[in-house]
Amino acid sequence: MKKIGVLLVAAMMAVACQTEKTGFVDTEELLTEYAELKEAKERFTKENDEIMADLELKIKAYQIKEDLFRKNGPSMSRKKQEQQYNELGAEAQQLQQERQARIGKLQVESQEVIDSLITKVKTKVKDYGKANGYSYIYGSNDAGSVLFGKEELDLTKTILKEMNDNYTTKE
Repeated sequence: MKKIGVLLVAAMMAVACQTEKTGFVDTEELLTEYAELKEAKERFTKENDEIMADLELKIKAYQIKEDLFRKNGPSMSRKKQEQQYNELGAEAQQLQQERQARIGKLQVESQEVIDSLITKVKTKVKDYGKANGYSYIYGSNDAGSVLFGKEELDLTKTILKEMNDNYTTKE
């Protein structure tokens, strides 16, 4: 009976002395160096630039009309001035609404894609931890959740490599 008690105590001590397997990832690096996320950001930047270039042409055309009105306005009849002034105001408002609608739509779409990719990164870290026997994987970022970690516990490059290796461009 004494031997069973000693074995039980020894087993409990062995369990109590086991250390938890931990690691950390630099979340900022994961998000800035993940190929799929980089590609998505580049795509949305390009789309934003295209929208702005298209709107710039319309704005320049509007500015030409406005300059002509300023130049020719004094020689117009009062009724014609009011009519042209109202038309220019309506066109300016329409340009502003178009800009807000197009940029707003792009922002919503890009936020949805980025949120989805951030969730994908979090899921990958979680799956990596489970598959490799980690009790905890902490996130390191500017907010300071991990202020220091041994270099050998930094899983950032390993997880990032797996994610980028598994990602194929959608071109």
